[in-house]
Amino acid sequence: MPNTGRSPAIDALRTLAVLGMMAAHTSRLIAFNARQEWSYLVLMLEPLIPSLFLFLVGISLTYSISKSENPGAWYKRQVKRALVLWLISSLFFALEENIRLPDVFIASGILCTIAYAIVLLGALLLLPKPIGMIGFIFCISVFLFLKIDFADAHPFLLISGNSPLFPLLLFAAAGTLWGLVTKRLPHFAIWIGLPSSIIAIWLIRHYGWENLFTYPLGRSDATRVLTKPLFGGIEKSVPYYNLRPLLALFCLCVHLSCLGVLQILNHLKDSWSRQLFLLGRNALEVYILHLFLLAMLVVSFGLHPLKAVGQGDAVMIGIILICVAWSNWRENHRKWHF
Repeated sequence: MPNTGRSPAIDALRTLAVLGMMAAHTSRLIAFNARQEWSYLVLMLEPLIPSLFLFLVGISLTYSISKSENPGAWYKRQVKRALVLWLISSLFFALEENIRLPDVFIASGILCTIAYAIVLLGALLLLPKPIGMIGFIFCISVFLFLKIDFADAHPFLLISGNSPLFPLLLFAAAGTLWGLVTKRLPHFAIWIGLPSSIIAIWLIRHYGWENLFTYPLGRSDATRVLTKPLFGGIEKSVPYYNLRPLLALFCLCVHLSCLGVLQILNHLKDSWSRQLFLLGRNALEVYILHLFLLAMLVVSFGLHPLKAVGQGDAVMIGIILICVAWSNWRENHRKWHF
């Protein structure tokens, strides 16, 4: 297989993100009294996972457009890709909650948020000098994020939801800026990684894991009243959480730190990195595949919750093995691309 010029560091982070999301989704299917320590840990640290996904979306967009000879055609492909992700996300939301407006459009999960990030940031990357505009929007958005938190406001569209549209879009914008800067300054990942590591370590030492990741310091409660479904049913009150600025800063610092450390993986042989990070090289397809596998467990076999101790571990291992097998097959049959 020819060298694709991919970064092992980026593929490593994608692998971690996918494994983390698999673990979080599986944990939610396990009965509370049957959860192992890994389940409790994953659910506490969960904000790291969707924020990492969106951060990687931004990086991927900058890598992708830099290889494109026709930016207009590239953006059309990205929009089609985003539409597929949005449709899949909306389908899962509709199956779980029925068709409720506007939630089916804006709050139907991380794939929905990724789709909007692709469309919005992809359009900004078409500008002659995108780094200035994206940087300006990022700074204004950070100020807005801080102001919303200071006012203790919970505007649903912005910060509350199954996968909050904002500030997760900030992570995508940060990833885009990271990608644009590293194209000009190849060692930027290491330069920014060191101070990011110092900040992350200080936050943990000062506040502690539990305080930083739980209510009210890291996440705060919000409630959304879902409207009546289009096809029968009643209104439904659903709890959500808001990702607060301090925890968002920690998550971003962790992602930047990991990228700095993982740059050493660029020195690995390509064949090694390909085998180690198969899941990361096929992250979106693996993400969708694991959702369908979990849905089959719930719908076809009615295994919700997983009550027996160890049952969740077995499901987790089984899904990972299936996804690795799929990724290995895709590596050898890349005749179509998602």
